[in-house]
Amino acid sequence: MAEILAVASGKGGVGKSFFSSSISMSLKYAGNDTLLVDADLGGANLHDFVGLKVPGLGLYEFLKDKVDIQKVITNSPAGIDFIGGSSDVLGMAHITNFEKLKVLNKLKKLDYKYVLLDLGAGTSFNTVDFFNFADKKIVIMNSEPTAIENSYGFLKVALYRKIELYLRKNPTAADICKRLHTRSMQYPNITSIFKDLSAADPVAAEEVRHIVDEFRVGIILNLIRTRKELNVFYGFESITKKYLGINIEKLGFIPYDISVSESIKLLKPYYLNNMKSDVSKCIDDIRSHIITKL
Repeated sequence: MAEILAVASGKGGVGKSFFSSSISMSLKYAGNDTLLVDADLGGANLHDFVGLKVPGLGLYEFLKDKVDIQKVITNSPAGIDFIGGSSDVLGMAHITNFEKLKVLNKLKKLDYKYVLLDLGAGTSFNTVDFFNFADKKIVIMNSEPTAIENSYGFLKVALYRKIELYLRKNPTAADICKRLHTRSMQYPNITSIFKDLSAADPVAAEEVRHIVDEFRVGIILNLIRTRKELNVFYGFESITKKYLGINIEKLGFIPYDISVSESIKLLKPYYLNNMKSDVSKCIDDIRSHIITKL
């Protein structure tokens, strides 16, 4: 059974696809059979980061055309096995729960050590559900206030979604479940959920505490220019613990390097061609932390 890794971000432009492709190469060249999946169903472009001009067969063909999952796996020029997404198919960004489970269960059973999902930015149901299903959950952001705010918002939605799905079949928690689903701002923090749920169903409240305790997330800071920016780690860790009650694992940072964007423009896999750079060394450190800490 493969271990599922999911990489998400609260907003676009923080280097998520660059990181996903690079960490996949790092895992592969460290001796781990790795499959990279473009799970950004509405804006797939991950193929650009592994040296492919077009994504080829992908999740659309698997789901809609019933093509065998093995036949949509491509070996990329970067040496990474790859499944592309679909950005130009109407409705592909809104697959059903059954289709989500079909994708995830098939990926889980593939003969790889790791299957890495590069998720779309934001808080769509697809992105959040894929993220919550993963064995190892990773959020990448930079030090900009909007990225920090959106990353916190993403984690809040993901956690509340997990709690809501657990409570969905519990009639005593129907009102709480409805409020979580439609107006999560009514619950500004995890304590307010515990308060209402403890009054309605103490047993369910204890189970939700367990869900929160087990909700571990790794954080990566990208595009770092100064050491001072690393303080974002500690502020973010403090806020998520205080208001969401979840444990944040600081996995590492990636420094800003203009050669990264130049490599992306040329459709050349950066990691593969710059293994001795500071950026690649930081990615290798993060790889080790993902394996040992998450």
